[in-house]
Amino acid sequence: MTPIRKAISKAMVNSKHTAPHVTLFDEVEVSALMAHRKKYKQVALDRDIHLTFLPYFVKALVAVLQQFPELNASIDDANKEIVYKHYFNIGVATDTDRGLLVPNIKHAEGKGLFAIAKEITDNTQKAYDGKLKASEMSGGSITISNIGSIGGGWFTPVINQPEVAILGVGRIGKEPYVNDDGEIVVGKMQKLSLSFDHRLIDGATAQRAMNLLKQLLHDPELLLMEG
Repeated sequence: MTPIRKAISKAMVNSKHTAPHVTLFDEVEVSALMAHRKKYKQVALDRDIHLTFLPYFVKALVAVLQQFPELNASIDDANKEIVYKHYFNIGVATDTDRGLLVPNIKHAEGKGLFAIAKEITDNTQKAYDGKLKASEMSGGSITISNIGSIGGGWFTPVINQPEVAILGVGRIGKEPYVNDDGEIVVGKMQKLSLSFDHRLIDGATAQRAMNLLKQLLHDPELLLMEG
């Protein structure tokens, strides 16, 4: 094993041995989100920024963590205490030739979509080049794992200890769904998987957090109103 693969292996085993994982599977219709990204994609490119869907997920997770602080916490096993975090550092799992790395968007609550998009791109390049600092991969609040970009759907992501939750982002596909008017239409359905540490987070809390996440992703104007 390479040093990075050894570290990943140790972290995954530790997470599964430490936290009783539960995963929620859900989906949300994201036609409006796709239209919003399409509208501003060229504006971003004019600023040398690659606008993907990930910045929207980062912003949405910040809003979710603000309303559900249990998801922005860690468990101090030695002292049997819950440690609540007062910052919002959103990790983005990055697949590289050397293995999986998770740089954080530090203090994402104070950044706009373009700034987040640029930071994701910069962090990804650093990960590929082997130039990420340890400080850029520590102190996370929650992690996003995106397999939708390579065709994946629902899955069971492993929590990035000492965090207590991880969001799995799957593919967007055309599927029938019932809209707000009760009509069966073809929508753009986004697959979501939320794994959480059942020692700290109850299923009902996790689903309420998922419901808010879905609401924000379904309505990007509401998402931007959240800041």
